[in-house]
Amino acid sequence: MLVPRPGFPLYQVIAESHGARVVHYDLMPDEHWECDLRHIERVILELEQRTRVGSTSGKLVVQQRRVVRGIVINNPSNPTGSVYSERHLCEILDLAKKYRIPIVADEIYGDLTYGDAVFHPLVNVASKYRKVVPIITASGLGKQFLVPGWRVGWLVFYDGGGGALR
Repeated sequence: MLVPRPGFPLYQVIAESHGARVVHYDLMPDEHWECDLRHIERVILELEQRTRVGSTSGKLVVQQRRVVRGIVINNPSNPTGSVYSERHLCEILDLAKKYRIPIVADEIYGDLTYGDAVFHPLVNVASKYRKVVPIITASGLGKQFLVPGWRVGWLVFYDGGGGALR
């Protein structure tokens, strides 16, 4: 699981408690804390493993094994407060599609933005630009209504008609 750095520390705790390996990708402070897409791509390529399997005919068959099972995108970001532009979200979706990696979109702070920042839900961007990428969106009421004691949340599963979530 690819997780942003800096990021909410509970992502790593939850993923590792379920047996997932967590690898961090960088956010760029000089670029409004956007995801460093080049770094994400390098991490993906480094993690991809090739497994050689001997066949009965004596030839070696090389199979690609997908190691990265998901990318966590936290928008608006905790702890930076940054809000990703629609353009940047499209670039994230393109990268996820290229490597066939689902996205876990933590959008719990979607209603809490600073200044004139505009929050774009990732599923809306994917639908608008016909980006067929599986997305699991997490959100809830506690932050939206400023009641931190409320533990009411939900997950929305979206695959843009690609059937990847079936």
